[in-house]
Amino acid sequence: MKKSSKTSSKSTLKKLKEEIELCFSKECYYDAKEFAEKVMKLFPKNSYGYVAYVKVITNNYNKYLKQDELKEVRKTFDIAYELSSKNEKIALKQMFDDYLYDLKEVENLRKIKKDIVSKEFMKNVYNDSLVFINQNLSAALKYGSNGAKIKNGYDAIKGLFFLCLLLYNIINFNYLLILTIPFGIFGIITMYSFVEMNFFGKGKYRLQKNMYQKVVNNASDRLLNIKQEIKKINENLEFLKLQKASSISKIPELFLNDISDLTSNDEKKIADQIFSTFTEKDVVRFSYLLENNTNLNVDEITSFIKEETESKDDELLKYINSKISEKKSNQNEATFMKKIKSLNVVELVVAMVISVFSIIVLINNFNEINVNAFIFAVVTGVLSMLIYNIDTGKHASFNDTFGDNLLSTVFNATLVYDLVYYKTTNELPVMYGFVQVPIIFVLVFIGFVMLISLLKYNYLLKKLRS
Repeated sequence: MKKSSKTSSKSTLKKLKEEIELCFSKECYYDAKEFAEKVMKLFPKNSYGYVAYVKVITNNYNKYLKQDELKEVRKTFDIAYELSSKNEKIALKQMFDDYLYDLKEVENLRKIKKDIVSKEFMKNVYNDSLVFINQNLSAALKYGSNGAKIKNGYDAIKGLFFLCLLLYNIINFNYLLILTIPFGIFGIITMYSFVEMNFFGKGKYRLQKNMYQKVVNNASDRLLNIKQEIKKINENLEFLKLQKASSISKIPELFLNDISDLTSNDEKKIADQIFSTFTEKDVVRFSYLLENNTNLNVDEITSFIKEETESKDDELLKYINSKISEKKSNQNEATFMKKIKSLNVVELVVAMVISVFSIIVLINNFNEINVNAFIFAVVTGVLSMLIYNIDTGKHASFNDTFGDNLLSTVFNATLVYDLVYYKTTNELPVMYGFVQVPIIFVLVFIGFVMLISLLKYNYLLKKLRS
């Protein structure tokens, strides 16, 4: 009976081995798993079932396993190793060590990717610091030992324009004074501020030459140091990218499908996304993305960013705040100005098409337009969009600049059109003057205003980052 039982067991083990080997030859690892588990259950003292199970889970050492999966496989391998003969142990250990080496190379690749994302993120931080210092330095450079240089000239022209419209409207008296009086007063205030700041108040901003030079030199040194840091980062990035390519070449091809997130070259995109969550003050998402994609510490990097954009610049800020009467209300916006996106270029093309099409339609229906009023209005609109002062206007994003410029252009053109139209015809229907005409100018100017706004916005962005 005992002999028959042993024979039966050997027969069962042989059949199971044959099934497992057949599955291996066909690379049907899922089917082989069931047979391997049977061998481990029926023959717990036989190493074959455990060895086969390890091969099944690792797809014959060709499948990438995460750390938690690897722990379970390692337990099974340890049992197989203990049950194997001395000769079997050498070959078994060699194969498993080779597999662990491949997995280690994946972890090395993961570390390199995190290093690259970290460097790209820090480059964003330093670039942002450049913007911050450049803006403050730009403000400081407008003031020297002899006082303030001429500034806000565009705003003075705008003020003079509104004053002229008020005078014109007083001579040609009509109900449009409801608009021209408040804007005329605004124009007078703007012109007074311009004259007071650049001429009469000049003595208030006189500084000793040494103090001025010291502050500017310190800020310039900081800019140089930051640019050197960025240069080091770029050099490190080149080295890390070579390391990444080398690491990928050492990893088995069959692993690559399972680690596509590590082999893709999206580090810059990830770094930009992390930095965006910081500027948007999304603390939870920022912490999550930083911890999972970089080797940086959340608290340390947050403290470092604040130090770069606030603490170290105290001397320069004190200089500006103590010597310049007005505050730069757009400082934070300029610090975090968003780059021009591909979508903005698409919007520009669409807007230009709308403007061109609107001009064609307008030419074919020009009998509804007053020629003199239209010429004056168009000239005013063109000048308004060209002299739009982006420094004192909105520039947190391109869309902000475009919207502000379009509103100013259409309003100025409409007001001039209505004033000239009223003088010519002695009447101005409300719907025509305040609804139809503005809509016409929006359609005519939208493409050109967007083009000018894009050029101005891009110029300011480059100036601040230079």
